[in-house]
Amino acid sequence: MDKIILVIQVVTTSLIFMTLLVYFFQLRTMQHQLDASRNASTGQNIISLVNYLQDESVRRARTIVRQTLRSKEFSSWTEDQKIAASKVCSSYDLAAIIIKQGLVRIEPFIDNWGPSIKDCYDILKPYIEEMQKPENSGPSYWNDFGWLYSKVVDTR
Repeated sequence: MDKIILVIQVVTTSLIFMTLLVYFFQLRTMQHQLDASRNASTGQNIISLVNYLQDESVRRARTIVRQTLRSKEFSSWTEDQKIAASKVCSSYDLAAIIIKQGLVRIEPFIDNWGPSIKDCYDILKPYIEEMQKPENSGPSYWNDFGWLYSKVVDTR
C-alpha cells in the first residue's frame, strides 16, 4: 500500500511540475509577443513624430526662425513671424511631450534635430519668455520644449 501511495505522489508531483513548466513557457511566449508588439508600436510612434517634424509647414516655420528671426529683434517680429515661431515652439513642445511619455526614445531626436532644437530655442527664447508670463499663457506654456532643449544641451 505504501508503494502505491508513493507512486501516486510521484505521479502527482510530476504532473504538477509539468503543468508549471507549461505555464512558464506560455508566460515567456506571451512576454516575447508583448515585447515585439511594443517594439512595433515604438517604431510607428517614431515614424509619426518624424513625419510631423518633417511636415512642410513645420519645416518652413523652422526656416523662418533660423534664417529670418535670428538677426531680428523680438520687438520687430511681424504677426506672420510670430505664427512661425509659435509653430516651431509647439512642434518641439509636442515632440518633448511624446518623448517624456516614453512613446519614443529621445536619442534619435537629439542626434538628428539637436542642433535645430538648440538653435531654435536660443532664437525664440524672448518669445517663449513673453508667452510664459502669467498674463499671457503662463509658465507651463512650451515648458516641454525647454526640457527638450536642456536635454540637447546636456548631451553636447
